Amino acid sequence: MHEAESPIFIPTHLFAALGFDNFINPYSVSLLAFAIIFVLMVMARSNPQLVPTGPQNFIEMIIEFIQDMADSFVGKYAPFFFPLFYTLFMFIFFADLMGLVPGLVSPTSRVDVNLGMALIVFLSTHYWGIKEKGLKYFEHFLPPKLPTNSPNVILNILMFVIQAVLMVLMPIIHVIGELVKPVSLTLRLFGNMMAKEKLLAVLVLLITIFWNMSPAMKTVAAFPFVLRVAIVILGVFVSFIQAFVFMLLAMAYIGGAVQSHDSHEEHGEDHGHAAA
Repeated sequence: MHEAESPIFIPTHLFAALGFDNFINPYSVSLLAFAIIFVLMVMARSNPQLVPTGPQNFIEMIIEFIQDMADSFVGKYAPFFFPLFYTLFMFIFFADLMGLVPGLVSPTSRVDVNLGMALIVFLSTHYWGIKEKGLKYFEHFLPPKLPTNSPNVILNILMFVIQAVLMVLMPIIHVIGELVKPVSLTLRLFGNMMAKEKLLAVLVLLITIFWNMSPAMKTVAAFPFVLRVAIVILGVFVSFIQAFVFMLLAMAYIGGAVQSHDSHEEHGEDHGHAAA
């Protein structure tokens, strides 16, 4: 199975410190993905045209697409966070595509690569949330204040008890929910890319097995071959979707951390103007 996933083996000591004996590994393929992105950016900027074509058209479409999404989720902070969102989308998209090239692997089919990106989003979310709001950022970890001014004393005591219980449970639940976010980002991308790699490897094995059998079975080998082509075409679409979903969740997490307080204030002002 390992030979089918990465049939090209080039022994090297270059990446031995990282635990890789093969030159073709997630680390080297990640560098290749970044190199491709860099070349596309250089080509897009080398001779800009009023009516973009080729790499310039591709890069401008991606930039406009991400800018529109960022404006919706992050608002006025969109220009500041755009480089992060752009880098995440482009790297994940091209890293996913690398696994469709025979002999290469998808860096995103490894947990450590995906966890690194998920931790960047996780740390950015809370760092900038605290930086923008200060200690008020932690208010969303606490439950809303329940009314305890009822004429009914028993009801007030009940509300006080419920408030005390929620003050203990809600922060725990919110902390668990925040810790689950990077795990979810990591495993979602890992599961989809690993499944694609395994499926393509199985199809390669089936083609090899059927081809080495009797002449009559050679025709059967055409079925997994055609199916592999279909999986590769579908893999391009899946690569885009996975990059889009990861970037979209990053926008939602960061936007919720830095923008939610402003949104409440704006809505409050709108209601105030309407009442006036």
